[in-house]
Amino acid sequence: MPKLPRRALFLAALAAPTVLRAQDRTRVRLVLNFAVDGSTAPFYYGVERGYFRDAGLDVQVDPSNGSGDAISRVASGTYQFGVGDISTLTEFVVRQPDSAPRAVMVLQNRSPQAVISLKSAGISTPKDLEGKVIGNGAADAASRMFPAFLRLNNVDESRVTRRQVTAQLRDQMLLTRQVAGVTGFDYTTFFNIKANGTRLEDVNFLYYADHGLDSYGNSVLAGQGIIRDNPDAVRRFVAAAARAWRESIADPRAPAAVIRAQSSLIDPVLEADRLDWLGNRQLLTPATRARGLGDVEAARLADTIRTVASGFGLVRTPAPDEVYDGRFLPESAARMPLR
Repeated sequence: MPKLPRRALFLAALAAPTVLRAQDRTRVRLVLNFAVDGSTAPFYYGVERGYFRDAGLDVQVDPSNGSGDAISRVASGTYQFGVGDISTLTEFVVRQPDSAPRAVMVLQNRSPQAVISLKSAGISTPKDLEGKVIGNGAADAASRMFPAFLRLNNVDESRVTRRQVTAQLRDQMLLTRQVAGVTGFDYTTFFNIKANGTRLEDVNFLYYADHGLDSYGNSVLAGQGIIRDNPDAVRRFVAAAARAWRESIADPRAPAAVIRAQSSLIDPVLEADRLDWLGNRQLLTPATRARGLGDVEAARLADTIRTVASGFGLVRTPAPDEVYDGRFLPESAARMPLR
């Protein structure tokens, strides 16, 4: 066998560490809480910018059919990480405690759950819902918490007509006035109808958070398997995600441009606006400005869990540590908002 030239051996030696680093990266899968849009763009941005790679992780990102679907995939072990709503996760913990994931980083410090309506419908207070037809999804958290929202605000449930609609038809039915309002996330419904020409000044948002249901929203989830077997990978994943989210909400244009590669139908300008909305309304709160992104206040988390358990009619109220595990968050300095 002929000897390799000395220069070739030298170049091969230089290349070897890079190959080893690629081979040594931990491969993980992340499932989103829904489709690819501005609200999920920071994860693609983190992959594109190499933040997960720098943390020793090879991350595959996939969409899902909703929080319930995402939580189930993580619980099954098919995905190590996911994004899901705290309300849906709380229910899953009660039903399947042995496999339920844990929230390891809260993204939405303020829940985006709301009744969204056109101002022409005249819904500006909970009592205004009486005598109205409201479009509800089949299983999403905002729809399932709607009865609790009504009861908490002394609204006569018998006078509110609930029409079950699919996520695909919900916002179109609102636009065509087949329903007076719909339950859902503000940034999902509003930007869907904005794409059809609806102006912000023509829309009312009746937020659950403003009327007694001040809960946390979507969070980064980790499966029990990876928490048990590779806690350091969880720590590195959360640190990279925090870095990506800090930068993304400081300048939403860059992550919105990144997801353009996922689909030719994505409008980067619209999605940058969606992410900016999410950052300003759900992530950047007095609490996150004081404590950093991702953390929770113990009393508020306990209240959230109790409210969900009551609203969903669960057979028990989970302990906070069954839902949230904050051990993997980086120090607060690495999570403080950049603007």
